[in-house]
Amino acid sequence: MSRNEWYKLIGEIHDNLPDVPSLQCPHCGQKKVDFQYMGDPKTRIGFLVIWCNACLHGIHISRAIAPEQAKMLSFDDKEEFKKRVPDFTQII
Repeated sequence: MSRNEWYKLIGEIHDNLPDVPSLQCPHCGQKKVDFQYMGDPKTRIGFLVIWCNACLHGIHISRAIAPEQAKMLSFDDKEEFKKRVPDFTQII
């Protein structure tokens, strides 16, 4: 398994916003992938995390631009981010 398989999910997310269908995890194969953008609400620049709720593996993409139709948490919403995003193992 490579990071490239996870990167392909970025395209699937972007192509289907705001109603992204269930995405298959490159690590375990289950359709339990979720994602969250976090950043500056004015510039929409920040980062994107993508993870699997089944196996808790995923990736962190820095300097990501959140599309207008994507839900994004502000950098000020650290507590909400902690509630929303589980502690997952990052694919290296």
